[in-house]
Amino acid sequence: MIGDMKVPVAVLIVLCIGSLLFGVPTYADVTVAIAAVTDATICAVAAYLNTPTMHLPGLAIEHQHDISLPHTLLFEESDIGSYTPFFRPKQQNFFSMLLDTARGPLNAVALQFLTVHEWEVGHAVLTGVATTEWGEGMTLPLLMGYAISGMQIDPIVVDVDVNVKGSRLSTPVHIVGSFMIVSSGESFIDIEPLSLRINGRGVE
Repeated sequence: MIGDMKVPVAVLIVLCIGSLLFGVPTYADVTVAIAAVTDATICAVAAYLNTPTMHLPGLAIEHQHDISLPHTLLFEESDIGSYTPFFRPKQQNFFSMLLDTARGPLNAVALQFLTVHEWEVGHAVLTGVATTEWGEGMTLPLLMGYAISGMQIDPIVVDVDVNVKGSRLSTPVHIVGSFMIVSSGESFIDIEPLSLRINGRGVE
């Protein structure tokens, strides 16, 4: 199950006024852009946990020298609509889905986000960088174990500086800020914005 993306009411007010006066992105544009960035981040983590690591189009993943968790996500004209085939099992039967879960314990979660938001090629293309901050003591083996067993994972803070463009936006959106990925176990993930700047306009 997937939690809803909560966009603060202040964002709506600022964008509604700004779109009339200054031609800034609409509320719908920002909602789509934020969903694209958060979904792409979740997909990046899921791809990293695959054995072997899955390489998504336009996405490079780096980790710090002292930890093996994904730390820096580099997006270069990365089309989120192109991710879906990588996470969809080639055969829809119990055994193939079981093998896919063993290969990538968060693949099903990533596919849920991609299908619920109905991403198609060209809808949203990302360029920029995101960095992750993991809970104290978290390691790759622990993360793999939590993901496989469906246990709750400590919140992950993600700092982003990403441009989003595509056919589902009326104008490109530049997002700078941070959000938190919250897991309550049982494949439920919620996204909580912490601070955002949309095309240079601060929204807390």
